[in-house]
Amino acid sequence: MDRQSVNPTPFDPLMLGKRAQRVRTEKGMSIEALAAAAGVNKNTVVRFEKGLSTRMDTVYRICGVLGVSPLHLVEGGLVQGKDYDIKKHAPGERSRQVHRRDRVRREITHGMTVGDLNYRLPGGRLSAKVLEITGRGETHTHPGEELLFCLTGSVGFEISDVKGVLKKGDAVFFWGTEPHAYFNPDGDKDLAVALSVIVGEK
Repeated sequence: MDRQSVNPTPFDPLMLGKRAQRVRTEKGMSIEALAAAAGVNKNTVVRFEKGLSTRMDTVYRICGVLGVSPLHLVEGGLVQGKDYDIKKHAPGERSRQVHRRDRVRREITHGMTVGDLNYRLPGGRLSAKVLEITGRGETHTHPGEELLFCLTGSVGFEISDVKGVLKKGDAVFFWGTEPHAYFNPDGDKDLAVALSVIVGEK
């Protein structure tokens, strides 16, 4: 079986908590209101949404107030435009170049220099790195939102139940708490380079 066609969605408490948080936000419900309706402490809701240890009966009470089952949150498919979005590079758009803003530079293709960036932002942490993709990476999750931008070649991605390929100039935006992996759909034939930008909480 082709490993690239396998897309397991492992249970991840952080993914469950963040999906529940998105449902709560869509309903316009505060943490305090959810806690009161579920008969739990506000800190319990905060812990649950952060993926920390939460009793199963408490998870069911919180999900009951939100009107969703934990199973639906774990196995529910992603919705484009809500849980992720893809921006295609329009023909005729100016090509983009990425330059490192410190003294260390590394040239990977003619006229383009790239590197890793780390900033502290008032609302959180921004981390950007350039990925050279030669095979298939491991499925992983992390807090925050991510932008994956194809710089060179073709970059394949799997985000939960969504699979696609980005061409040069295309980008995909998604929640980092969704299980995701990247791969090179062209194998070793062509170099695939992507810029990954993660914006997370402090």
